Amino acid sequence: MAYSIQALAKLAGVSPRTLRYYDQIGLLSAQRNPTNGYRIYPATAVDQLQLIRYFQAFGFSLVEIQSLLAQSPAQQTAALAKQRATLAAQRDHLTELLTTLDRTLAARNGGPQMTDTEKFAAFKRAQVTQNEQAFGDEARERYGTTAFTDSQQKFAHLSAADYQAMQATEHALFAALKAVAHSGDLASATAQRVYQLHRQWLCFTWNNYTAATHRGLANLYAADERFAAYYNEHVGLPNATKTLVAIILRYAR
Repeated sequence: MAYSIQALAKLAGVSPRTLRYYDQIGLLSAQRNPTNGYRIYPATAVDQLQLIRYFQAFGFSLVEIQSLLAQSPAQQTAALAKQRATLAAQRDHLTELLTTLDRTLAARNGGPQMTDTEKFAAFKRAQVTQNEQAFGDEARERYGTTAFTDSQQKFAHLSAADYQAMQATEHALFAALKAVAHSGDLASATAQRVYQLHRQWLCFTWNNYTAATHRGLANLYAADERFAAYYNEHVGLPNATKTLVAIILRYAR
């Protein structure tokens, strides 16, 4: 079935102006009615517009969507499947948070009390999921599937006390790293403390620490902008990750 621009706009919940713009930039090309020159859209355009709307909902820019649409159907399907997995994980996380919140509210109102482990289970599982989505492929390639899986499982099974200690260690790391990033003094006692805190933080989830692996992680931090963003944002300084990398390479021997 072919649609006029008005009919397709109404069907898809977009404006005719939007469809005209998509046509102009080649994102969703229209055919022309040979009688009056009006834009018409065949069934294939309807399917393509559905993909565009999906990818927009997932946060892709129009430039990125154009690139995705140029890929094979199999690649597009893989991209959609990956997004589905992300959405499902987010849904499960929200469901678990709601369940934990309901139990917390019930306990505060005199209902059954939660154990310390139960209080933090949802947060740990969420972190495991985020680690998998963000770094799973790279970590498996660099360290092997067994090492990555073991690290994820060790984190998931941390006791409430160890989980809280891990969080406290990371907060202390951020504070010490901020001081060194300000001073630039890699030979200071605070810089050595940054190294020790980072090593301690890693050992909450690493089964076998080695200085070589620690240096390898530092090189990954330097090469991957996601790690740079993580430390720079948490410390609040644009040179935080660069400083951390320099400290690790200096002291991990």
